[in-house]
This record gives sequence, C-alpha cells and structure tokens, in this order.
Amino acid sequence: MNVEEREMYDFANILIHSAGTKLKQEHKRSVIKVREKTSQMDLVTEHDLLIEKLLVKAILEKYPGHGILAEECQTWASSDLSGYTWVIDPIDGTINYYRFGKDYAISLALYLGEKPIFGLVFDVANGVMFAAGQGEGAIMNGYRLDILPDRQERLNKAVVGISLRTMRDFVGMGMDVLGMLSTVQAYRYLGCASLELCKVANGEYDLFFSSNVHEWDVAAARVFLEQRGGGLLIRRKDDTGSRCGKLLVAAFRSPLIWEEAVEYLPQGLRDQFEA
Repeated sequence: MNVEEREMYDFANILIHSAGTKLKQEHKRSVIKVREKTSQMDLVTEHDLLIEKLLVKAILEKYPGHGILAEECQTWASSDLSGYTWVIDPIDGTINYYRFGKDYAISLALYLGEKPIFGLVFDVANGVMFAAGQGEGAIMNGYRLDILPDRQERLNKAVVGISLRTMRDFVGMGMDVLGMLSTVQAYRYLGCASLELCKVANGEYDLFFSSNVHEWDVAAARVFLEQRGGGLLIRRKDDTGSRCGKLLVAAFRSPLIWEEAVEYLPQGLRDQFEA
C-alpha cells in the first residue's frame, strides 16, 4: 500500500469499529424487522440498511470520487468501478445476526479496479478484527500473523466448509460431492462466508466451497486469506461481466488437499477453476 492507501486503511479501521459498536447497540435495543429479498434464505433487516448507509455516507464524505459496491444497493456512486472502489457487506450472515446474535460480520474492502488493496472483516459479536493489506501481511486484533506453514495432510484429514445449497448446486453441475465428503474428516457450515474464509486462513478449515456468494461476501476476507498463504479461486456463475452476480468460490490452505479435492469436480467445473 502507498501512503494514501495506508491513510484509507486507517480510516476504514476506525469506521468499521464504529459501525460494529452501532450494530451491537441496535441489536440490543431494537425489534429487528426482517424481509425476504429473493428467497427465505436471502434476507435483509433494517439494520443491514442502517449500517450500509452509515458506511457509505462516511466514505463518500471523505472520498467523494470513489466508487461503492455494496450488498443492499449494489452501486451507490459512480457505475465506473475502474478506480478506487469500496466493497461493503454491512452484515454478512444476516440470519445468524437476527436469530442468534453471533457468527456475523461487517465486511469492508478497498479495490483499485479488480485489484484488492486491503480488507477488513469484523466479527462483531466476538470483537475480533481480521485485517490485511496487499503485500502487508495479515493482522488479527492488532497482532501481526505469520504465513501459515505448508500442511502435508491429505484430503482424508481435511475439514471442509460447505452448505447444503452449495452441495445441491455442485451436484447439479456434475460434482461427486458425496464422494468427496465421504473421504474428508469432517464438514461444517457457519452461514457467514467472510468468517469461513478467515477460518481457512487460520487453519480451522482446510477447504471452503460456495456457489451462492457475491463479491461483497468475499472481497475483504480474500485479502486476509491470501496474506496468510491460502488460495482463493473465484469464477462468475454467469457471463454478463457484472460485479453484482453470483460467484463460484473455492478456498484452500494446502495445495495438496486442493489437488485431491479437484478430482471430484467434473471437467467443465474443473476447467472453470483452473482457467
């Protein structure tokens, strides 16, 4: 990061902490009103909208020429996202937020075109900040983390993060999901993609698959994962070129485990991830 980008990073760090404090207060004192967007699993609350507006207002007041790509309103500012663009997920894991009050995150990233500059993922309920800048390493709650050493375990020792919906989608694409999952040690699903990518980064998961995420779900956590030495493969599910479309995502800690896992993918899907 250059000097200007480091100033943006410091601004973002303060801003996301402030948004997290606001969100915890609202969760305690408000009746949470929920509505469906596209399905019973795709929800939005008034608090999603509140936090997004808070973040967007602060960013555009300080950086009025920047682009915004945000979950609830998608593009707030210039539709030209070739310059500096802030990618925002005000509440990743909305169901977790309103049902359980935990396992959700505020996700904020800065990109230059499609190149990530930095990312911040704030696990609000646990007060944990996952942060990373391109070429700057990863930081968790102010402590700098080393790149994790290469793991030599094979797929039969892996813990995989995957949802039932992703299993269904990948089966529909011809993937031998049951074959893979019968080989691994365990599989889990948290319901918050940004935190699940951070789990891959920190070695809690070995693999993560999703067919139901958007750029704002993974933009910030991607930087943290890559700065810890993990790999993330992203492919768009459609060919419209829109940055608002759904993504196919595969994340891994160990190339050895990924090499085994990819054998369960059909050739067409394998080609997409290897392209």
